[in-house]
Amino acid sequence: MDAFVELSAELTGFSVEELRSTGLVEQYRALADGASEAEVIQLWYTGVWRGAVPAERAYAEGLAWKALGVAPPGTAGPGFGSWERRPRRSAR
Repeated sequence: MDAFVELSAELTGFSVEELRSTGLVEQYRALADGASEAEVIQLWYTGVWRGAVPAERAYAEGLAWKALGVAPPGTAGPGFGSWERRPRRSAR
């Protein structure tokens, strides 16, 4: 197993499979070489690396949205009347 992904799973509370499903593991590994644990956590949760967005998908795949159980604003049309329903709960 990959040490970076294992460490990321431990730091974020998301499984290795969940992290791999973002499609960002390789990009994040390259960026986070030598980074602090706090920087790795921030990268996974926000999709921002030292003030810049490192990939097009980074915002939409941010773990903050998954932890909240909502779609990132501007990435998915919720549909008319969706404000009347509570957000679905995460399986976490």
